[in-house]
Amino acid sequence: MSESLGDLYDPLGTHLDDPYPFYAQARRATRIFFSPMLDAWVVTRLADIRRVLRDDETYSSANALRPFSALSPAVGAELAKGYPPAAFYIAEDGEEHRRLRAPSAAGFSPERVNAAEQYITERAADLVDEFAKAGHTDFMASYANRLPVEVICHLVGFPPEQSAAIGDDSRRAASLGMGHRFQNEEEQVEAARSWVHFQHAIARQVSARRAAPRDDLISDLIAAHAPGGGPLTARQEQILVGLVFSVTLPGHITTSALLGNGLLRLLSQREQWRLLCQRPDLVPNAVEEIARYDTPTHIFLRVTTKETELADQRLPAGTEVAVWLAAANRDETAFDRAEEFDITRPAQGQHVVFGHGAHYCLGAGLARRQIEISLRVLTQRLPDLRLAPDQQISFRSTLDHRGPLSLHVEW
Repeated sequence: MSESLGDLYDPLGTHLDDPYPFYAQARRATRIFFSPMLDAWVVTRLADIRRVLRDDETYSSANALRPFSALSPAVGAELAKGYPPAAFYIAEDGEEHRRLRAPSAAGFSPERVNAAEQYITERAADLVDEFAKAGHTDFMASYANRLPVEVICHLVGFPPEQSAAIGDDSRRAASLGMGHRFQNEEEQVEAARSWVHFQHAIARQVSARRAAPRDDLISDLIAAHAPGGGPLTARQEQILVGLVFSVTLPGHITTSALLGNGLLRLLSQREQWRLLCQRPDLVPNAVEEIARYDTPTHIFLRVTTKETELADQRLPAGTEVAVWLAAANRDETAFDRAEEFDITRPAQGQHVVFGHGAHYCLGAGLARRQIEISLRVLTQRLPDLRLAPDQQISFRSTLDHRGPLSLHVEW
C-alpha cells in the first residue's frame, strides 16, 4: 500500500487544487509512506508530526528550503547578482537557530502585536472602503494580498509606499523555495530577479537604519547582530539582509493565503458565514477553524541526523522526511469530525498550522490578529458578501503558501 501511495502522490499536479481526499486516503492506509516525487518519507498523522517537529536533534531543518527540483544555471546566474544566502534561521537548528531567531521573535512579542492592532484595524477598514461601493471585487488582489504586506512592512520598517513592490517581489521570490511548480525556465529566472530585487530593497533599508535607527525591527536586528557604529562589514550586511528576508516574506505570505482560504470556505458554506455575522463572539473560534481546516503550509521538510524509527519505519541517518501539516490538521484520530468545517468547534490548540516546537512560527500571533480583525470588519461592513457565480478557483502552484490565486466576491 505504501508503494502505491507514493506512486500516486502528485503534489504539484493532480493533488494541487484539492489534496484533501488523497490525504484522507493516506491517513487511513498508513502513518508513513515514501514519495519518489518528493524523494522523502511522508508522515501523515498529527501525533507523529508533532514528535518530529519537537525533536530537532533527530530531525534537522537543514533541508527546510530545498527546492523539489534543481534550479537552472540561468537562475544561478541571476541569484549571483544578489547576496549569498545567510541567516535563514528556518534552516538552522539548536543554538544557532536560537541565536538568529531571538531578536526577530522579540519583534513579534504580544506587546508589539498589541501595539500594531490600531494600525491593522485602520488599514483593514481603509482597504474595504476602497471597494465597498463597487459591489464586487477580487478579494485576493484588493485585500488579502495587501493587508498582510502593509502590516509586515509597518513592523519591519519599510516605507509604506514600497509595500506593493515588496509584496510582488517577495511572492515571486518565494517560489524559489520548497514546493513550487514552474511552467518554464523564464518563470524561474523572473523569480530569481525578484529575489535579488527584494534583497537590494532590504539592503537599502539596512543602510538607512545603520545611519539613523528607528523603532522598527530592522533597527532591532542591527542592534542585536551588528552592535556599535561605523559601516557594516560585508558579512554583517549579508546576515542582516538574510534575517530581514526571513521575517518579511513569511510574515505576510501565509497570512494572505489564510485570508483567502478562510473567506472561500466561509462563503462556500453560507450557513457558517451567516452564523459568524450573527455571532461575532465566534470570531476567535473561526480563526482557529480556518487555520486548521485550510492550512496554507502543506509540507515541512526535515532530514534525520542519525538512524531512528518513526511510525514503525526504520530511517537511516540522512533520510529526508516530509511532514504533512495540512493532513495532520484533519487527522481523524486527533479531531472529532475532522473533515467537517465548524466555526463553533472549541479551540483545542492541537493543530500545527504554525508548526510546532523550536520552529513554531514567530508571527503566529500577528497572523491570528489580522485574520480576526479582518473577519470582524468584513462581517460588519459586508454581511451580504457571497462568491461571484461561475468562477473557477485556482490555487497557487506551491505547497508552502497554498491559497487562491483570485477570489471574486460580490454583495
